[in-house]
Amino acid sequence: MQRFLGFSNEQVLVEAIKNGHESAIEYWFKNYHKQLLNLAMQKLPNRSIAEEIVQETFINCLRSITLFKGDSSLLTYMQSILRHEINDFYRKRYAKKFIKTIYSHYPDAQLVLLNSPMVGGQNNLLLQECITSVQNEINSEVKPGKPIKIFWFNAMQPAGCGYHPSISDHQIMANQLIPFIKQLLKQ
Repeated sequence: MQRFLGFSNEQVLVEAIKNGHESAIEYWFKNYHKQLLNLAMQKLPNRSIAEEIVQETFINCLRSITLFKGDSSLLTYMQSILRHEINDFYRKRYAKKFIKTIYSHYPDAQLVLLNSPMVGGQNNLLLQECITSVQNEINSEVKPGKPIKIFWFNAMQPAGCGYHPSISDHQIMANQLIPFIKQLLKQ
């Protein structure tokens, strides 16, 4: 049986992390950091970004550790979170590049970033954080003629196939968005 800093197994280690046991958290960081960093460095452009993404992974894992049920190893769980963090990094990066390209051709364009009403809970909070980050960076770096605006849809359960909106869902979304767009056009 593998030993975890005086803990009998990984499940006990996870419980100690959930309870904020400092030595368990320290052990966890020291013993998982290198493996996560190696994976991140394979996928990201440089070590500095990889370090930052690994830090975010630990923070998000700590925030969501109560959701960990032990169906996989803790390392596998953390690698899954790391992959999501890496994907978010590239989404933000390409969203910024795309928006900068639009402004380079149409400097007076009014852009609006939208969330998805189909995304809820923690994923919606993460999406809102990403959208706000893109807005802040573009507005401060590019300084467009008209600052980027954000529209937040109300959450909804999609009635279409899978997690896709139905025609009536699209109508609800349009009814939410139209007054916002009309107000922008008046400015």
